[in-house]
Amino acid sequence: MIKPVIIIYLIWGLGTLGFQALGRILPETPRAGFDYIIIVGLMACLAWMTRIYQNRIEPAIGTETARRLSWIGVLTLIFILLCLAEGLAGLKSNIITALSTATLVLLACVVGHWLVIPLKRPSALIPIGVALALSDIFSVFSGPTRTFAKNISDYYGEGMTGPVPLVDFFLVKMPMPGNDYFMPVFGITDWVVVALLSAGALRFSMNDNVFSLAGSTQTHDKSRAFFPVAGIGLILSILTARSMNLYLPALPFIVIVFLGAMAAKYPRVRKLGPEEIRAMIFVSALIGLFMAVFAFIKNGIGPG
Repeated sequence: MIKPVIIIYLIWGLGTLGFQALGRILPETPRAGFDYIIIVGLMACLAWMTRIYQNRIEPAIGTETARRLSWIGVLTLIFILLCLAEGLAGLKSNIITALSTATLVLLACVVGHWLVIPLKRPSALIPIGVALALSDIFSVFSGPTRTFAKNISDYYGEGMTGPVPLVDFFLVKMPMPGNDYFMPVFGITDWVVVALLSAGALRFSMNDNVFSLAGSTQTHDKSRAFFPVAGIGLILSILTARSMNLYLPALPFIVIVFLGAMAAKYPRVRKLGPEEIRAMIFVSALIGLFMAVFAFIKNGIGPG
């Protein structure tokens, strides 16, 4: 159990520090667009880390709640210690950042795989995806994520001076050309959802590997290369947001790409039962109500 954890930390540590070193030695001209290469390359590292977790760690945890909670407890403790080192002691170190991000990714995998255990059929992934996508849209445009994004933008726009916003510790950071320290690219909740959807596919014996999506639905995935199809949605959301210089919700991209690919290959994903239909209607109505209430509160009631 210790060896795969060490490998996961090494993949992310060597990947981030390696791309940072490469960015520093590149001439100025080729650096244009190199940040996109970094993002895709390190997303491949995240996929590799997730695959190692699925093959080597998750089977050992299984359905034992106590064992899973112990994993969550230990990883949370490690994460808190790393945050204290950076937040209270003021240690701005890329190595500490890499270690805390790797810890978050492991936590995302442990939690994401836990959440799919109660699911009884693959069609349940559709209402879950709808709920996640709508919640993210609401949060980004009207909810807490909007405030978090402004705090992060102000913090990095002012040269990382002043107290570190709490949300900064929950962001996946990568080396970007022209910056001494790793910069935030997306929130760890996005990878929790990628891990959750990939775990859902695994639970129902569906292959979500983009390198073998065109293969038979009956054969086991034998491809050595692995990238979860939900991760493609995350990449698309990041590249779209950066190219348009906008802050966009990532979960709709993730959910649409995943459900589109899985429903196209596996007809049982599309077989919605009454429970799934009721769940989608309820969630859509609830989030719509929240959005209306927040819009009403935000706009206020005009005088007289």
